[in-house]
Amino acid sequence: MLFGALPTPDAIAQTQFEEAVVNVGNIGVTVTNAGFIGRASVRSNPTGPPSMEYPLDSGIEHLFESGLWIGATRSDGVETVRTGAITVSTGYRPGGTGYEFAQSSPIFSESTLPTSEVFTRFATSHLDYITAFDDTSSVLPGTSIRLPDVAGQLGAEITLRTYAWNFPFTDAFVILNFDIVNISSQPWDSVYVGMYHDIVTRNINTTNDAGGAFFNKGGYGFIDSLSLSYGFNAGGSEETINTYGGIGFLGAEWVDPSTGQTRFFHPNQAEKYIADGYSPPTVNPRWWLFGGGTNETGRPGTDDERYRRMATPFPDPVTFSSEQEFLVAKEAWFDRLRTDGTRATGNWIGLTPVGPFATVLPGDKLQVTFAVVTALKPDEFQGQPGKAIDTPESRLLLATNALWARRTYSGEDTNFNGVLDPGEDVNSNGVLDRYLIPEPPASPIMRVEFERDTDTDEPLVALYWDLTAERSRDPVTGLLDFEGYRIYRSNPGDDLAGDILSRATLIAQYDKPMNQTGFNNGFDEVLLDEPVIFANDTTRYWYRFEARDLKSGWQYLFTLSAFDHGDPDAGLQSFESSRVFNATRVFPGTPAAKAEERLKVGVYPNPYRVNAAWDGSTSRTRKLNFYNLPPRSEIRVYTLAGEIVAEMLHESDTYIGDTRWYDDFSAPNRIQPGGEHSWDILSENGLSISGGLYLYTVKDLESGDVQHGKFVIIK
Repeated sequence: MLFGALPTPDAIAQTQFEEAVVNVGNIGVTVTNAGFIGRASVRSNPTGPPSMEYPLDSGIEHLFESGLWIGATRSDGVETVRTGAITVSTGYRPGGTGYEFAQSSPIFSESTLPTSEVFTRFATSHLDYITAFDDTSSVLPGTSIRLPDVAGQLGAEITLRTYAWNFPFTDAFVILNFDIVNISSQPWDSVYVGMYHDIVTRNINTTNDAGGAFFNKGGYGFIDSLSLSYGFNAGGSEETINTYGGIGFLGAEWVDPSTGQTRFFHPNQAEKYIADGYSPPTVNPRWWLFGGGTNETGRPGTDDERYRRMATPFPDPVTFSSEQEFLVAKEAWFDRLRTDGTRATGNWIGLTPVGPFATVLPGDKLQVTFAVVTALKPDEFQGQPGKAIDTPESRLLLATNALWARRTYSGEDTNFNGVLDPGEDVNSNGVLDRYLIPEPPASPIMRVEFERDTDTDEPLVALYWDLTAERSRDPVTGLLDFEGYRIYRSNPGDDLAGDILSRATLIAQYDKPMNQTGFNNGFDEVLLDEPVIFANDTTRYWYRFEARDLKSGWQYLFTLSAFDHGDPDAGLQSFESSRVFNATRVFPGTPAAKAEERLKVGVYPNPYRVNAAWDGSTSRTRKLNFYNLPPRSEIRVYTLAGEIVAEMLHESDTYIGDTRWYDDFSAPNRIQPGGEHSWDILSENGLSISGGLYLYTVKDLESGDVQHGKFVIIK
C-alpha cells in the first residue's frame, strides 16, 4: 500500500492484528494496529518484546497497556466513548469488551536513517510506524468474532503515526499522532480525545512480586505545565534504578466549523477560544483504582461514566465553596496518588483526555498528538530511599524530556502558538513544519574487533568507524557542521544496575583544532593512512581506537558518537548524535584457538564462590567461564564419581551467550571473543549443584583432541 493510500474493503476484511516495537532510541514501546499500545504480558514473559521499557534492555517497564479513547455526543443525543483499551486484568483479547477498534491496515515502517532497510526521504523520524484502525466494523477483520458495543459506534477512521529519534535529547520519548476522521454522515459534538493508561513502573528482571503485588507499588502525578501524567515505582523493593514513565498531550489541530479553517488546540490557547465563544481547551487527568474504589475513584463501567471522566476534572472546582477549599482538596488528592504505592495500595489506572472540541463535521479530520515520555531520576534520587520521592527536583529529567518532545512536535512553531510567525519559516516553504529540529551529525558506523597487540601479544579491543558523520548536513541550518567524535565505555559491574548505557563515561574525544568547541586535539591519533575493509563488509573504516586492560568475562558497553560545533557566540549549543545507534556490548576474553595451536583450556573464576562479583541475585543468573576453547568443541562437566552434570556445545562463530544471565543483564547487541563459553552452574535438569570439586573435558570436534581439567565451587 502506498503511503497515505487507503486499503480497499477487501484488504480491510483480511487485515490481521499486528504489533511492532519502537526501539530506535533508548526506549522500547510496543504499538499495534488496533488502537492500543503496550504488551500486557510483559510481566509473565519478560524475555519477549518490551511494553514501555526504559532504558532499553534494562528490564525496567512502565506500562501494562494504554489505548485511545474518543468521546462525543452523537446527533441522536447519545454520549458514547470508543475505547482502545479498558481496565481488564488480561489485557487485549480479540473481541474483548473495551477493545472497540478494528484494524484496517497493516503496520508500515519508514525511516530517515540512510542505513535503515526502510529508508525514504519522505519519512519524518528515524523510525515511523504508520497504521490505521476504525470503529465501524461489526466483526474483527479476518474472523467471525463480533466486536463489542457496535451500537455505540461514532463512525471514526483513525490513522496512527508514531515517530521516534535516536538523538540523546530525543531518545527517551515516542510521539503518537492520531488523525481521526469523521466518516459518518452526522457531526460529533463536545468531543474529547484521551489516552487511557495503566502505568506500572517495575523492573521485571529483578522483582519477585506477582499478581496484585506487582501492580500496587505505583506513585502517580501530573505536570500541569506539560499536560503530562506520570508514574513511578514508589514501593517496590527490587534492585533497580529509579525512573519515570508518562503519557502527555502535545497538541491538536481542529477544523473550526464556523470558518472551515484548521486551528491549533491547546490549553495555552484558552483565551482565544473563549473570545471566539468556545469552551477553553482543557486537559483533565483522571485516575481510578483497579478494584475497590468508589464514586470518582471507582472503575467507570459505562459510556456515560467514561464520558464524564473525560469531561470533568477531579477534584472538580465547581463543587467547592471557595478556591482555597479546592486547592486543599487537590493537594490531598495528588498526595494520595503520590504515596499510595508506599503502602502497597497504588494500583491506579489513569486517563489523560483533552477537549472539548465543539464539533467535528462529517469528513473533517481531528489531529491529536500525545507523547510517551520516560526519564531517569537524577543521581541523588537513586537507590531505595529515592523510590518514593516525587518532587520538582526528582522530576527534572522527566520535565526536560517532555519539553524536548514538545519542541520536537512544535518544529518551526518556536513560540508554540500554532501559527507560522515572521522569522519561524527556517526552510522558507511558507508552511509551518512540525518535527523540524536542529540535528547533530549522523551516527558513525562502528565495528568492534578482538585483536592482539603486535608487540606484546596482549589482547585488546579495537573500534573502527567510517566518515558518515563528516558528510551529514543539518536540515535546519543547511551546514556541514561536524566537529568531532566521542567514545564512551562502561565499567565492570555497571550492567547489574540495569542501565549500562547511561553509566558509560567518556574515555576519549577527538575534534577539530583551532576553534571554540571541544578539546581541539585533532584526529591524528586515530586516523588511518588508508581505509580498512573487512570481509563481507563494504564499509570503508577510516578510524581506529584501541581499548586495553579490559577484564576477561566482564561486560563492557562501547558507544561512539559524533557532535557538531554549534555556535558559542550565538548561544547555539553543540548537538551530539545517538549513543544508542552503535552501542555494542563487548565481553573481552580469549579468541577461539587456531587449529595449529593447542592452548590449555581453563575455567574462571576458579575457585568459584557463590556469588561471584558479576552474578545476579538468583540461582539462575550465575556465570562461570571456560576459555581457550577450540572453534567447535564439546564441554562436559562431571562429578568426582564420573556422573555427567552438564553438557554444552560451543560454536565460536555463533555463540553470544545462552544462559539466563545474558537475558537479564545483557542484550542482543553483544559480541563474544570466540574462545569462551559461559555455564550457569546448573545441572542438565536446571537444578542447583552442590559445592565441591568437579571435573571437565573439552573435546575439539574438528581434531578429536580431548583436554581435561578441574575446578572448585565454594558455597
